[in-house]
Formats: sequence, C-alpha cells, structure tokens
Amino acid sequence: MRSNLSKKTKVAIISVSILFTFIITATVAYYTTAFSQKSLAVDGIQCNTMEHTAFHIHAHLDLFINGKSFTLPQLIGIKPEERCLYWLHTHDDSGIIHIESPVKNEFTLGQFFDVWNKKFDNTHLLNYTTDNNSSIMLSVYVNGKKNNNETNFRDIKLNSHDEIAIVYGNSPYNIPSRYEFQKGL
Repeated sequence: MRSNLSKKTKVAIISVSILFTFIITATVAYYTTAFSQKSLAVDGIQCNTMEHTAFHIHAHLDLFINGKSFTLPQLIGIKPEERCLYWLHTHDDSGIIHIESPVKNEFTLGQFFDVWNKKFDNTHLLNYTTDNNSSIMLSVYVNGKKNNNETNFRDIKLNSHDEIAIVYGNSPYNIPSRYEFQKGL
C-alpha cells in the first residue's frame, strides 16, 4: 500500500519526532541531574554543575599535625564524574578554600569539613583525637590569633582572605597569620 503523504510531509513528521524525542530526553536528564544534585547537599550546601559568582570569596586553610604541615587534597567538594561542584571546594592542594555560592551566606569551617567528609570538632581532626586535657591539644588560629578552646571550632566563619591554621599536637615553629592570595582571588 502506498502512502499518500508527500516527501516534505514525511520529512516534517520525522523532524518533529526527532525534536520531540530530544526535548523529552533533555528534560528527563535535566530533572534527574537536578534531583541528584539536591540529594547530594551537605549542611544546606548544594552541589551544582557550575560555579556561582553572587557570593565569591576565598579563605586559606593550613593543617599542622604534630608540627608538620598536612597538605589539603585537591578537588575537595568537586565530583567531576557527577558534574557536581559544592559551594565550598578546593581546586588544587594550595589550601585555598573557594566559597562560590548563589546566595550571600556565612559559611563555616565545620561545613567545609562536612563537604570533605572528614571529622572536625574541638576534639577531632581527621583521624586524630584529643580530650584537650592531655598534653595533645587541638587549636585553631584565625589570622594568627588563637581561638579560645571554649569556642565551637566548627562554627568558625570563613571570611574573605582569612588565614586559618588548625594545629593538632605539637605546634609548628611559626603559626601563619596571613596568606598571600594571587591577584584577583
């Protein structure tokens, strides 16, 4: 049986069908990605497909364990395989924390460690523990000034160009009081 449809009509039907299929596929992919990113939220910090610039600051974090520097790994808060970028993240192992959020907000040291999925509070740093009554202490310095141990370390705010040093056990020879950020950061 021969079709009575013209060649132009057949091409139009096929084109509309392909376009419809593409739109449905793109919509499903978008909502699936959006749902999975929301489900990856940590402490209210979402994991999005791109960086935000509405609130964009940087802080620097140094960790010292028994007097020795501990290098922060690159890509904390970045999951390339999931196209996921948390508002708090690192790009490299320099210790710079990038705070890039779609809303102006106060973010904390505790939230950064939660995004990193590592332990941190007044008695824990990574896999190290202290009761702060022994000779092994945990201290936090912001811009060279030591925080009182009564302060909840997790609640320490991440402000623009802060230099934060967390010291477990023996202190390093010098506690950094500032970090020299590259121009534009």
